[in-house]
Amino acid sequence: MTADEEGDHVAQPDLDGSLARHPRQPDGGRDTSRVDVEKRHRILRSLREQLERHPSVVAARGSPDGQYAEITADVTPADFGRDAASASLRVSWQPNPRFPPGTSLENRRRTSLTSNFTIHYQESSGFDCGVHLEPTPHVEGHLHYQERASPDVGYDYDAVSLEATSPVGVLWEVLELIADRLPNE
Repeated sequence: MTADEEGDHVAQPDLDGSLARHPRQPDGGRDTSRVDVEKRHRILRSLREQLERHPSVVAARGSPDGQYAEITADVTPADFGRDAASASLRVSWQPNPRFPPGTSLENRRRTSLTSNFTIHYQESSGFDCGVHLEPTPHVEGHLHYQERASPDVGYDYDAVSLEATSPVGVLWEVLELIADRLPNE
């Protein structure tokens, strides 16, 4: 693990109170309204490297080059007990999210994460599901699992909980959660 990657996984002390800087959270978030593109890129680069180690991942890539906004991975659906011809996983991470009016970190439940993220699985059959931590009017507390059989039907939403507090921990915990919830074909 490089020094840059280590900084993505551990809490840091105050840098300078006179500059109104705040300690970083383990998930990369901190109390600021400025979107930190470099931090998002480092976190997503680290997550891409983790995905490349997963036995069901054929290939993983981040985009755009040098300033990842998301990661996409090709996965083998048969490894999840699924019969689709192909499947992919999309990961996004917002270390310093902006919230819609009337919504804030105070609305979070079932997690201590300060970042927003999506980890979403999709098949060529049209089935898709994922775990999202973002304001959604359908679920109280922001953190939820969503699933639908095809693009022409609505999502079913369920509240979930996460214990992980680092991006890598969240990725592995969510991959296990998705694998456990995928209906076998």
